[in-house]
Amino acid sequence: MPVTILNRFHLLEVDIISAQDLAPVSRCMRTYAVVWVHPDGKLPTRVDARGRCDPTWNDRFVFRVNEEFLRCDTSAVVIEIYAVRRLFKDVCVGTVRVLVSNFFPRPSRSFRREQHAGRHVMALQVRRPSGRPQGILNVGVALLDSSTRSKPM
Repeated sequence: MPVTILNRFHLLEVDIISAQDLAPVSRCMRTYAVVWVHPDGKLPTRVDARGRCDPTWNDRFVFRVNEEFLRCDTSAVVIEIYAVRRLFKDVCVGTVRVLVSNFFPRPSRSFRREQHAGRHVMALQVRRPSGRPQGILNVGVALLDSSTRSKPM
């Protein structure tokens, strides 16, 4: 079996835009979101100190993913929203788990960039830790070919 030195990868760009109507878990809510495609690579947004139950982050994250990840039916982007607490552990306000296949159809045998061109913006249901729906999370997602990344001058 041949070993490939350079596996083909893509850049999954995720914009955490804002949320509305989150559950008010504290009187003075300051919220942030944590996003990942793999639990070892969790990335936080900035804390929104003014939005309370309707925070705005406008933070962009880029994850390196391979074609196997894109083909897998269970591959997902996970976003958890937390409220900051001063003396205790931050409280989970809610979670969104969205399958990558909801953003992009399964790629053909060889990836063609034109199939996935453009940014997809979606309003996603936030689920509280109890499983009850409460709030909406607005996200943008784009799939970039690795050749589109910034190159040094």
